[in-house]
Amino acid sequence: MTEELKKINIEFIEPKFIIGQSIYVPQLNEVVDTKILGYDARIGKRPGILSGRITGYHIRDVVSVRRGNDCELTSIVQSDDFYGDMLEAHKASKFLEVNLDEESWKITIDEKDNEDENSPYNFEKCNLIPCCECISKARDILIYCQKYKGLIVHDRNELTRYLFERHNFKYDKDSPLGKIFEQLQIKN
Repeated sequence: MTEELKKINIEFIEPKFIIGQSIYVPQLNEVVDTKILGYDARIGKRPGILSGRITGYHIRDVVSVRRGNDCELTSIVQSDDFYGDMLEAHKASKFLEVNLDEESWKITIDEKDNEDENSPYNFEKCNLIPCCECISKARDILIYCQKYKGLIVHDRNELTRYLFERHNFKYDKDSPLGKIFEQLQIKN
């Protein structure tokens, strides 16, 4: 005897992007034109009802996206990873090269394992002093920038959102961080 399956309803806010819609994922100097195949969702319970929210989009193609301070090949993207407009995605795919010596990078984003409080590379003395989640996410993007010798405009824009829109970050334009921002064409 098989147990009968019971159907339940889950409330979702209508997704901004629908299944079958074309989207454009910026890559290094190119764009992947793909389609949404399905959703990832997180479901929770409120009094008397199950509710959910979309956490990701399954797409037809595998793309490279920055996650934290590295990249990941995936076919599940988040809404911040892509564009609904091809022209915007092309603009966002442009690579901005960053050339900076190793010492300047250490001064900018720290040396976490350095316990010497008198060192100019100490975590608490770097150009990006730790204080909140926005700065932590900005640091991850800059570590990625160092690793790959630059950023695509899409990731640069995310960096500026964390630092200037969500944090009101101030920096010295003549510091190593200022030199990075100049190469990334960040004007603030």
